[in-house]
Amino acid sequence: MITLRGLTWEHPRAIDSIHAASAAYSERNPSVALEWTSRPLREFESSPLEDLTSRYDILSIDHPFVGDGAATGSLTALGAVIDRATLAKRADAYAGRSYQSYEWDGELWALPVDAACMVAAARAELASSPDLPERWDQVVPFLRDLGRERAVIAANPTHLYGTYLSMCEALHTGDDPADPSRGPRWWDESGVDAAVANDALDLLREVVDACAPRSLALDPVQVLDEIAGAGEALYTPLVFGYSTYALRRGGRSLVTFRDAPTAGRRPTGTLSGGVGLGISGRSEHQREAAEFLLFATSDEVQRGAYALAGGQPASTVAWQDDRVNEHFHGFFRDTWSTMTHSFVRPRRAGYPRYQREASHILHEMFRRGDTSQTISSALNRMWRDVESG
Repeated sequence: MITLRGLTWEHPRAIDSIHAASAAYSERNPSVALEWTSRPLREFESSPLEDLTSRYDILSIDHPFVGDGAATGSLTALGAVIDRATLAKRADAYAGRSYQSYEWDGELWALPVDAACMVAAARAELASSPDLPERWDQVVPFLRDLGRERAVIAANPTHLYGTYLSMCEALHTGDDPADPSRGPRWWDESGVDAAVANDALDLLREVVDACAPRSLALDPVQVLDEIAGAGEALYTPLVFGYSTYALRRGGRSLVTFRDAPTAGRRPTGTLSGGVGLGISGRSEHQREAAEFLLFATSDEVQRGAYALAGGQPASTVAWQDDRVNEHFHGFFRDTWSTMTHSFVRPRRAGYPRYQREASHILHEMFRRGDTSQTISSALNRMWRDVESG
């Protein structure tokens, strides 16, 4: 009997779905058991992988960690334990840039099990309003008409930073497709293009000022809990989509999700999130772990046991499946355009530390009232230190 130890993140979307996939796998492979431990979202978003590799065989990761994971040996290159032809067949099987986000230095370091990006969300009774904004130039007037206490945005340090980057993507003027190997086209070795950054920070200030002041302490789960009925909020223009809130639950309102606002020129993507399953560099059961990764991220499981347990699959087949969309009240269909155009953050070694530090600096300077030019210059100086290191 082999027991694979896995680490996921602490939310029903993650826990219930991976347990369902694990049960289905063990039913077919009775000699393999899976045990899962969960950690808080904030640790998933920011904690280094090195401390985890000796305790787990399978790691749920965010794509910016692949550079660090490769450099430290925390992750195993999947091509070493899975036939490369098998991996190549999966390259176009996942929503948006989910597969490409886990590629680095010529190797694949995780398989997508969960796909996410930032989208708009509203309590169901508001979602049918003809005034619900579709463009960023409509958002601030809508928020002001709605009233500050009924509008929120996830603006704790990590998510204020993510919203800033998503606004950069919306406001940049180029039309060339993003290069997944480098990240968004408005971000190079010098940092974020100054004109794009300043416009995005100006918009961010307007949006946050039109939302409830408590937004500056909120993460996506807290925002969606409010919209689902735990608070006064009815709407957010941008938040990571959570399919679990598109399910009817006792005593809670249904949350309806829509594509993110655009700048009106073209379909717009936002910051790609989601979860990849990687294999610990110190696992003694890498082959067995690899077999589970292929199973849990397959179309069959993604649109079946995984999705129907409340998971947010990464498989394109699952996102487009009629039964899955009916189960989640259209969540995947209604956010497909944003997911398709989502962009990938840098993955080079050192990026997770930069993101942790930059998000806190942004939050501090933003609250202090520093100008957009001052903030963007500070963030770009920090980035150049990463590039030169």
